[in-house]
Amino acid sequence: MRTLAARAAGAGGVRPAAGPKISFTFWLTNERYFRLRRVVKSAHNGSMDPVSPLEQALHAARARVLSDLAAGDVAAADVVSMVEASVVQRRWWVEQWPEGAAYVAGLVAQDVQDALLERYGRWPLCPVCGSGDPHALDVEPELGPDPHWVCHKAGVKVAAVGSLGSAAGGAAPS
Repeated sequence: MRTLAARAAGAGGVRPAAGPKISFTFWLTNERYFRLRRVVKSAHNGSMDPVSPLEQALHAARARVLSDLAAGDVAAADVVSMVEASVVQRRWWVEQWPEGAAYVAGLVAQDVQDALLERYGRWPLCPVCGSGDPHALDVEPELGPDPHWVCHKAGVKVAAVGSLGSAAGGAAPS
């Protein structure tokens, strides 16, 4: 079996001197969908499989937690890997208890918060309390739908999980 570099270089193993430079992405897309005769699935040609409620819940949880991480400029590659690891674990959990799909966003947020605490420190830091020691927000309810980031020190809901970027304005009482 030839390596990817050898396949991209051509049949003889030597890249021709003339001709356009082909990016890896273009080559891979061309190889996967056109040369291998695979059908490109999309919503436009009607061959896209519907996404299960389980997958919808997991994708929504991933997106909400990544949004909060990005709002705090914490979405580095290793942190995103923590999110992915949590989603994998929670996929098994929700497969065992399908009624728990509504709770998965809060659980993924807590998993990532715990992983960050072990590795880097507290996250997310409370944007409400300006004085005193910095402290992290908590997810409430711990196991329930519609999770929010809450500051127990000030007694306020800061933002819904996935909406930390809009929490700079102020908080509503919890």
